[in-house]
Amino acid sequence: MKLKEDEVIKGIKPKEVLNPRRTVFSYFGFDSRKIKDSSLFFAIKGERDGHDFIRDAFSKGAKGAVVERKIGGIPLFIVGNTLKALGDLASFSLSLNSTERIGITGSAGKTTTKEFINYFLSQRFSAERTPGNWNNLIGVPTFLLNRSKGSKYLIIEMGISEKGEMGRLVEITSPTTAMITRIYEAHTEFLNSIEEVRKEKNRIFLRARRAAFNLDDKMQEKLWRDFQGEKRFYSAFKKADVRLLRWNRISPLELSVEISYLGKKLNGRFHFWSSVFLENLLGSLALSSFFLKEPPEFDNLRPLEGRGKAWEKGRITFIDESYNSNPSSLLRSLTCLSSLEGKKIAVISDMLELKEPEKEHKQIGKAVSGLEIDLIIFAGELMKFAAAEAGRKREGILWAESPESAGKILEKKIISNSIVFFKGSHATELWKEVERWK
Repeated sequence: MKLKEDEVIKGIKPKEVLNPRRTVFSYFGFDSRKIKDSSLFFAIKGERDGHDFIRDAFSKGAKGAVVERKIGGIPLFIVGNTLKALGDLASFSLSLNSTERIGITGSAGKTTTKEFINYFLSQRFSAERTPGNWNNLIGVPTFLLNRSKGSKYLIIEMGISEKGEMGRLVEITSPTTAMITRIYEAHTEFLNSIEEVRKEKNRIFLRARRAAFNLDDKMQEKLWRDFQGEKRFYSAFKKADVRLLRWNRISPLELSVEISYLGKKLNGRFHFWSSVFLENLLGSLALSSFFLKEPPEFDNLRPLEGRGKAWEKGRITFIDESYNSNPSSLLRSLTCLSSLEGKKIAVISDMLELKEPEKEHKQIGKAVSGLEIDLIIFAGELMKFAAAEAGRKREGILWAESPESAGKILEKKIISNSIVFFKGSHATELWKEVERWK
């Protein structure tokens, strides 16, 4: 969208404006490499200080910069905190036109659910969603500022890693409709406990008038009981507005599904390898039902990179969940893998951002001992604890010091008609090994 200079001033309330030019800004960014003509550049301090790249941004076409210190000769909006100013301007921009803002958070399945909802709503309305993993205090406001002015629905993924982030994201976005996919032990390194995770994520409902709740997640019961707005419930096992009636496996990569959608039966093919993703389908249907009179079709939904994408190559099936991992989501995926027919190999790298990483990796090692997976290659210093526990109770357990080393082991062990599954936290870079098999 476009913002005039005086609108920027209203939005961020700068301490001082230097060299004003009555500019109309048509792009808003923090990465000088991606700046376009007529941009407003935000000099954000992170691993690198954005103030060091202001001249570069202006050489690429920036017409103004939001800064915390003076730099001579160029149009500047001086503020106390550039990250806060970015959020403030995004929030102000939302007041300029009417939109339905859908907030999605959770310890697993956020991005997949966001994409499903966008697919359903885009069939009948103008809708946009946060791209990729733009779910934090930089990505969300940047998306909002660069959205199309005419979009009726904004689907906003909201991720957190520490206390206070969700509250700030809600200040910026004011979601009118909201949902939490699942509450797991993700980010407990920073939030201390799963109860802290629940309290932090619960803030997404502060300004919402409508919300969808997962009846299969015990952590959500208190949340939906306290919520005063309009509710939709979904479940794979219980009576709900959107309920899974049955599913059958058609192939290792495809399911046949029947769903009750507000009392109507909905049938289709679900092109995902794991029944775990049915929960994301149910949740996205439940939330979309606030806005859709007729049930949408889901036959054309496909998995995302690193989040369940699967393919066949040389009579081998590969499944990629290398984008993220936590104990609960990992165990659910491994249990599903165990149920498939054929030779099964799992390559699993470290789970990060856990409060008690050694203990939780040991628990994974114990849990996999009873699963029917022919070979499990644990990769990384934390997965050494899992490998040691699993190796006490079963065969087919190997450990590698890194994902790269695990990849070399896989090359020697892989055979035709195998199913190879990858999962790990993104920062472990297991995804680099996945790329070699595409």
